[in-house]
Amino acid sequence: MRVIAYLLLLSCATGSALFKGTRGERLIGLTVLLGNLLSFFVEHAVARSFGSVSLIYLFVDASLAVTLCAIAVRYPSWVAIFVSAFQINGTLGHVVKLVAPGTIPFSYAFLLRFWAWPMVLAMLAGRAIPAAHRILTASAFGRIRSPWVS
Repeated sequence: MRVIAYLLLLSCATGSALFKGTRGERLIGLTVLLGNLLSFFVEHAVARSFGSVSLIYLFVDASLAVTLCAIAVRYPSWVAIFVSAFQINGTLGHVVKLVAPGTIPFSYAFLLRFWAWPMVLAMLAGRAIPAAHRILTASAFGRIRSPWVS
């Protein structure tokens, strides 16, 4: 049930970004969708438990983090910043396992999978809150209030 709910939310978030979003949102939606597909294939191709770090999985997550950060720099919005930050946090899950190899496999798996949910929810919130997907400029910070804080 959890996987179905996630796939439904992912479809709604990336679909709305791809079909109704700004250029930055479309790039984020495409990157998140491709990242989820790549992660799915890596998890099933490697078919390992989370007892050790998969360098392929680490490379995919790190590449996605760099790509999302580049999009956030080029098309800055609250959604782009949050999604790239969540991807960085997800990538740091691999670093935790590399630095502390004794980390319980469940904890490592939780770190990697948990950060996918806030990314998708941030994308959905960005579609629901117009100020969240506006392009931010240096002068806009004085005019645009954070949609997350009242």
